[in-house]
Amino acid sequence: MKQRTIQWKKLVSILLLVMMLLGQQIIPSASSFAPSANAEQLSSEEVVEPVDNEVVIEETTSEAETVEATDPVVDSIDPVLDGAEELSKVTAIKEVLSNSKFTLYIDEKTGNVRLVNKATGTEWLGSPQTPSSLPPNNKKFIDSPLHLRYTVGSDITSTYSLKDATTTTTYTVLNDQVVLDINFVAEGISLQMIYALSDRGLVVQIPFESIKETGNARLTSLEPLPFMNGALESDKGAIFLPDGSGSLLEFRAIHETYLKGYSEYIYGNDATFRSQTNDMLADTYTRRNTPRESIALPVFGIYRNGVGTLAIVSDGQYEAKINGTPAGIRAIPMYRSSVEFMYRKNDVIFIGNSGQIPYFQGQMIAGNRKVEFVLLEAEDANYVGMANAYRDYLIKDQGVTPIADQKPSLSLELFGGIEREEIIGDTFIKMTTFQQAEQIISDLQQAGVTNIDATYDGWTKGGLYGTQPSHKVAKQLGGKKGLESLVDFTKEANVALYLRANYVKPFESTGKYSERKDGIRGMDRELLELTLYWPSDRWSRSSYSFHLIKPDRVLNQYVKDQVSDYVNYGVDGVQMQYMGEMIYSDEDKESITDRSVAAQAWIDSLTLMKEQVGSTAVDYGNAYTFGLVDRIDDAPLYASEYTYTDTAVPFYQLVLHGLIPYYASPINLREDAQVEWLKAIEYGALPTAELTGEKSSNLHRTAETRLYSSYAADWISIVADEYKDLEPLYNAIAGEQMVNHEQIEDRVFRTTYASGVEVIVNYNSDATTIDGVSVEGMNYTWSKG
Repeated sequence: MKQRTIQWKKLVSILLLVMMLLGQQIIPSASSFAPSANAEQLSSEEVVEPVDNEVVIEETTSEAETVEATDPVVDSIDPVLDGAEELSKVTAIKEVLSNSKFTLYIDEKTGNVRLVNKATGTEWLGSPQTPSSLPPNNKKFIDSPLHLRYTVGSDITSTYSLKDATTTTTYTVLNDQVVLDINFVAEGISLQMIYALSDRGLVVQIPFESIKETGNARLTSLEPLPFMNGALESDKGAIFLPDGSGSLLEFRAIHETYLKGYSEYIYGNDATFRSQTNDMLADTYTRRNTPRESIALPVFGIYRNGVGTLAIVSDGQYEAKINGTPAGIRAIPMYRSSVEFMYRKNDVIFIGNSGQIPYFQGQMIAGNRKVEFVLLEAEDANYVGMANAYRDYLIKDQGVTPIADQKPSLSLELFGGIEREEIIGDTFIKMTTFQQAEQIISDLQQAGVTNIDATYDGWTKGGLYGTQPSHKVAKQLGGKKGLESLVDFTKEANVALYLRANYVKPFESTGKYSERKDGIRGMDRELLELTLYWPSDRWSRSSYSFHLIKPDRVLNQYVKDQVSDYVNYGVDGVQMQYMGEMIYSDEDKESITDRSVAAQAWIDSLTLMKEQVGSTAVDYGNAYTFGLVDRIDDAPLYASEYTYTDTAVPFYQLVLHGLIPYYASPINLREDAQVEWLKAIEYGALPTAELTGEKSSNLHRTAETRLYSSYAADWISIVADEYKDLEPLYNAIAGEQMVNHEQIEDRVFRTTYASGVEVIVNYNSDATTIDGVSVEGMNYTWSKG
């Protein structure tokens, strides 16, 4: 029996090889292996009445690289590149556009492109050269300038412009643009994709009005130029992903086999769609996704052998994903990165005993889409060059200017109070009164902390989870007179005082708002509820529920009404909670909106507060807040550490340092004190402390047990010592651009600033010597250059 099995396996292998050589490929049907995950749901023959033009589906997938049974590819043989193997010819040879820097060529059969730098002759290929052994269908997949995903009411199907012989692609040169007309005849979907040259590179646009759906298929997403500057496994370079601070996926010929790559929404998942924020769903309980960083910048890139592209997503950035695909997926030995513009999103709903019923949005998400590929080469073709290019874009195109007179400061977060639910009634737990806040500030200054930015949280009626989005001063902390006294004290002490305000995500039990008028609704048309999660298992805690407020109500009903209060209080600024890290859509049938509406409402709210109060601050710092905030708290200093990525890089910091001051997480809440201290130094992040006037043990049986170590009396001297140790360094780099970052040894990094200051951080336990300078283990050194 064993001998027969071996012979049978050999026979199958030979047959597969012969069929590949004959240009025929086989993939197994998914139904051959297991029953549908939704076997208890409606069968494909049953009819369900759609809700408000929504498409009922039975089974969905959101993977960036879906392969369906109608799309045959070789999935069992991963071609191994041989250094002598011949590569495919470049076919984009028809010159169509030219400006002072670049020439654009097009492949007249496929519609794909090639760009050439007139001065250097460097080329960027929209359809990279591939090994001659690559199967024809995979070659068509790579050569297609557009990948499309759609649904016909059952699941998501992927296709591409060269897959079906009935799909037509024609082009027209109109003035300074090349207009591709792509018609997916079989699917009944047609659209235009437009190429144009800029002084930075190539601009690709998809006009919304050009999209037509004439059949049963409904468009879900488009991926333009998905293999732009794609790389072979033998190339030298990396994909840059904007994951947290930034992450690199380096090229290598020998690597693990991955089932999928990186595919995440710009600015994080949409909380309105529960399937985006939870990895398990039930009718009453949900489990949160594994901890991960989100995307704060609408960019991605790839560099190979001294040729790089940085892609900047502008139009459509609020409803788009960044994809980074390792080699080997879909049996294609190439690394690639791309933007996937979303036109319909899906979620699951629960109706009676039917279990999970997936739904798609009925109407397309409106708006033009645009991505610009900035062309980089030589010493700029790396993540530092990409950061410089994006920083230049922010200054020149977005009007972001450096915050004036930047001085290093300690961000002091003060926690006022919170209500604790008792058997009968609630008890207000006073953690830091206004008078205690004065004392903490005074103690820090006497200990040597010369410059402080203070932010007061939990200062409102009901404390942290009190009467938001209404913001009235809590009498238990000292009332209005106590706040006035604190304001007077901080002005005399030369301390900037911010009040943190929550207009976005109020606690449903105490919030002062109208659920009917103000609350966001999910795809089931029910009021959306968000919960806290147990940190140990990530399952929801139904006793703590929150709602999201409609963005237009945030701006027009609450922010505009209360901005004068902050002016009257005399504070220096307002820290707008959640606005720097969270945007969402609304599926209320009376006011369906996409995430661009929320982003614009946050922009308008920050603008109003800045104009009338003086200063604003946010957490995390998504790109739409740049130019509107004076400070970013808890900036992303880490990446998610996905299995296919190799190293985290300070791309976010290379872009922002010298433009907007940003701060690390609190000193007193570090999980690994030494490593987090060094990370802040390596990334140029200013120090933070979150302190209270009372002991942390008072927070037992409240929803704020994360403050496990905040008692000011325990931390004043520690915080002051760290601040004084870092003050000379931060004085030297204040307002300076970070111009380089490099790994010079294993776990040893050097950061360089425009003034010539160099900072070397050693994460090893043993000392090392760099250019004659000794750096102690788990320590740092710096020089003025």
